[in-house]
Amino acid sequence: MKFRTDFLAEDYSGLCWFQTRAVSAVLAALLSLAIAFTFFGLSHNPIIGFLLFVIFFPIIFILRKRGVIKRAENRYAAFGASSELYLEIDDDEIRQSAASGETRLPWQDVYAVRESEDSYYVFLAKRKAFYFPKRSFQSDEQKNIFLSYIEKYVPAKKVKIKNK
Repeated sequence: MKFRTDFLAEDYSGLCWFQTRAVSAVLAALLSLAIAFTFFGLSHNPIIGFLLFVIFFPIIFILRKRGVIKRAENRYAAFGASSELYLEIDDDEIRQSAASGETRLPWQDVYAVRESEDSYYVFLAKRKAFYFPKRSFQSDEQKNIFLSYIEKYVPAKKVKIKNK
């Protein structure tokens, strides 16, 4: 199966956020708890501490998300990444080609497969992934063929996909 896709700045920032959202939630929780306990220690009122946690957690989380996305967009612009990608999947491997070169990933070397709201990611390593935007599939049949390769060649414990 072959197809062409675009890799835009918002796609790169989406991938960066996808990779860091769990860590960002933990950091937001820890900072919110630190703020809440500081004020709880000063006022000795648990309700104030709880309210401060509830208020600060989403604020810190949103600020972290905005920071990750902004840094990713700046890196994308500075790197001058090619927005045109060609992806080919067969029984042996996945190949990604761009103006900058080609990357090959044999199925046995797949680290993980994940799904976000608008993309599929086939990870080569913890921080490096092939990007398959859902908008690139021209039909449900093409998407199902892609998912059948994943199901056939990647162990189920490495796959987290919502809609098969």
